[in-house]
Amino acid sequence: MGFNTISFGIFFFIVFFLYWIFLRKSILYRNIFLVIVSYIFYGWWDWRFLLLIFISSLTDFVVGYKIGKESNKTKRKLWLLLSITVNIGFLAFFKYYNFFIESMSDLCSFFGSNTDNLRLNIILPVGISFYTFQTLSYTIDIYYKRFEPTRNIFAFIAFVSFFPQLVAGPIERAKKLLPQFLKQITVDYETLRSGLLLMSWGFLKKIVIADRLAIFVNNAYSNIEQLDAITAFVAIIFFAFQLYLDFSAYSDIAIGAARVLGFNLSLNFKRPYMAYSLSDFWKRWHISLSSWFKDYVYIPLGGRKNRVQYICNILIVFSVSGLWHGASWNFVVWGLLNGLFLLLFQGFFKSINRERLLNRILVSVSVFLLWALTLVFFRSQTFNSAFLMLSDLGVSTKDVLYSQGLNKAEFYFTVKVLFAYILFEIMQERYSDLYNWFVSRYFMFRWCVYIFIIAAILFLGSYGTGLDDRNFIYFQF
Repeated sequence: MGFNTISFGIFFFIVFFLYWIFLRKSILYRNIFLVIVSYIFYGWWDWRFLLLIFISSLTDFVVGYKIGKESNKTKRKLWLLLSITVNIGFLAFFKYYNFFIESMSDLCSFFGSNTDNLRLNIILPVGISFYTFQTLSYTIDIYYKRFEPTRNIFAFIAFVSFFPQLVAGPIERAKKLLPQFLKQITVDYETLRSGLLLMSWGFLKKIVIADRLAIFVNNAYSNIEQLDAITAFVAIIFFAFQLYLDFSAYSDIAIGAARVLGFNLSLNFKRPYMAYSLSDFWKRWHISLSSWFKDYVYIPLGGRKNRVQYICNILIVFSVSGLWHGASWNFVVWGLLNGLFLLLFQGFFKSINRERLLNRILVSVSVFLLWALTLVFFRSQTFNSAFLMLSDLGVSTKDVLYSQGLNKAEFYFTVKVLFAYILFEIMQERYSDLYNWFVSRYFMFRWCVYIFIIAAILFLGSYGTGLDDRNFIYFQF
């Protein structure tokens, strides 16, 4: 059940009504209800995978309890190892089994052997990378005594399966989200308004901008051999914005939906294309995942004890991050490129005086372009496609810019909408209190904005033609 479907609209309305009318006074019944509706939401794609998320939840609930009461260090490690084995085992099998078999097959074929018969027809469970990291961080935090285990099984299962952020994050830590399932929740008008407004803003970004960019990008990447330099460059830039707007739209809707139900989720994006360095970019982009890798991979590896270790750890973290995104060497290369760019250009960006406006703009544009180039490997299906797309940047004009699913009028409308959004983010970057300014305006002004957002979604949204798949991009991870 995707957020951008009528079925979700009906589902969320029913959940909201039942939740606040009948269940707001009982923590136990509220959590049971949230587990039920979250499992309905997740089972909408494939009910068979409900057993998978239940086993992960039950395992970590028991492991967390055992680690919490165990004083023997060896036994604590064994319990943690069980949690890691179950969670990473599920993830490795469903997401990476065929990838490793194919890689092994390629290696064996080089020596004249064949392992193709070991391949399995495996369906990737939606959101498994997200909820695996979320539940795994619970047991790790308990092991390191950063968090006390809960004995409330319904609260814990609700924490793991909470439907607004189940499929694509934000990846929440137990110490932030789990306590919210253990206390009475109230909601006021301002919370409801901000939640619904954030959801509406997410739908606008997804349906009006990201899905329209997707038409051009999908056509361009399906016809790479026919592109010229201008069209290839536009496709690369458009995908960078499509990915950001699509994913941040999901996060906005998730955070807004959770807020409407009385829960606070973590910020996942903070205008990453306004970053003033590559390290600043990663503090703004997919924040919940970046911080997860920092806390559970980078720091345990030793962090930045010396220059050599720092370089090795950065490359390891970015390589693993790339593999987390997808079972393909393209994603590994994408991750490695981002790690290399961080190591190579960080000193340069730090040396620039950002107080000057022109320098600030040039730095943000440079960071964005480096990021956009790496995304060629993220978006391409194969190495050959990625290299072909990059080689198209040197091809003379073929006049194919307006034949990628958008005619001339639609193309320029898309560009105008995109520039309008960029200007809005610049305003947000410049005026951090923009939301409070907005809600302090007159009633008529606010409602004109609300009506404009709804009208834009209904009448300017990209529907039907050219959109074979309107799912959020990060659903595949």
